[in-house]
Amino acid sequence: MGKIIAIGGGRYDDGEIKNILEYIAASAEKESPSVLFLPTAGFDDIEGDEHIRDIFLGCGCTFDYLFLTDKTLAKDEIRSKILSADVIYVGGGNVEFMMNTWNETGASDCLREAYEKGIIMSGYSAGAVCWFKEGYDDCGPDRSFIFCDCLDILPYSACPHFENGNWYNFKDEIKSRPLSGVGIENGAALIFDNGKISTMHGNDEGFVWFFDKEKDYVGKTL
Repeated sequence: MGKIIAIGGGRYDDGEIKNILEYIAASAEKESPSVLFLPTAGFDDIEGDEHIRDIFLGCGCTFDYLFLTDKTLAKDEIRSKILSADVIYVGGGNVEFMMNTWNETGASDCLREAYEKGIIMSGYSAGAVCWFKEGYDDCGPDRSFIFCDCLDILPYSACPHFENGNWYNFKDEIKSRPLSGVGIENGAALIFDNGKISTMHGNDEGFVWFFDKEKDYVGKTL
C-alpha cells in the first residue's frame, strides 16, 4: 500500500501550507525526488500555480507537468510519465471535469497503479478528494454541489475547504450517502500511510473531520 497526502485547501503564496508540501517532498525519501504536477481540474491552466513549483524546487525536487487535455498524448506516454515520478501532485478545480478527463485518457488506471507501486500521491482541494471513492464539489449546474465518483483508493466520501461557506453543508449532505465522510479544512491535510491515518496542518492550523456512518454521522476531529 502507498501513501496519500490530501490537503483540503489553504494559501501557497504566503507559505501557509509550505510545511505540508515540504513533508510531501520528504516522503519520497530521495535526495532529488521528481514531482509530477497534474493541473487537470484547473483545465490545465497553470497561471498562478508558480508557488507550487517554487516550493517543490526549493525542496530540491525536479518538477514537471502532465497536461491531460492534450489530445496528442498517447496512453503509453501518460502511463510512462506517471509511473516514472516519485511524487504525484494534483491541483484544484473542477472534480467532475478532472475525473472525466482521467477516465477518458486512462490516467485513472495509471494513478491507481502508481499508488500500488508506492509513488507518493498528493494534492490540494480537487487533488485531495480524487483519491477517495467520491468527492463533494461545486461543479454541478450553476455551481451547485454534487458528489462525483473518484479513484476509490480510500473508501470514503470527501470534502475539501470544509469550514468555508456552502462546503460546510457536507456535514448534512453526507447523511444521504452510503459512505462515511471526511471533511478536510483549509490548512489541514489527511495522511494515509500504509493503512494508518494521521493529520497535519499549516501555519493557521486546520482540522480533518470524520463522519462515521456507523455512529449516525456525528462528526469528530481526527
